[in-house]
Amino acid sequence: MATTLFGRKDVENRLASMTPQEIDELPFGVIQIDRQGQILLYNATEGVITGRDPQAMIGRDFFNEVAPCGRTEAFYGRFREGVERGELNEIFDYTFDYRMAPTKVRVHIKRALSGDSYWIFVKRILAPAA
Repeated sequence: MATTLFGRKDVENRLASMTPQEIDELPFGVIQIDRQGQILLYNATEGVITGRDPQAMIGRDFFNEVAPCGRTEAFYGRFREGVERGELNEIFDYTFDYRMAPTKVRVHIKRALSGDSYWIFVKRILAPAA
């Protein structure tokens, strides 16, 4: 069931009923940021994808410190436009490569239902078997 959460319109509703441990156990990365890009939540799966300690990411600037490779029009531009519109729900493919081996991922960025925060969901795209 957890894998079916990625990309769902109601993913944030599901997250609201989950414990921090359940969010850590999801098979995709979950990052929550504020409108300036400061990290509020960074789950364990994202830590595995990036090789970073999730607790050490809290309070850091996602687009400038943690993933400056995402400060592109394709990623950061979409985020800023959504923040300005007050509406954000986009899914796109991306490659993260800052201080890690290039990793192809599918990203879902979405405005949270309440408060002024935003979700970044990251799912690795596995290369097809040869």
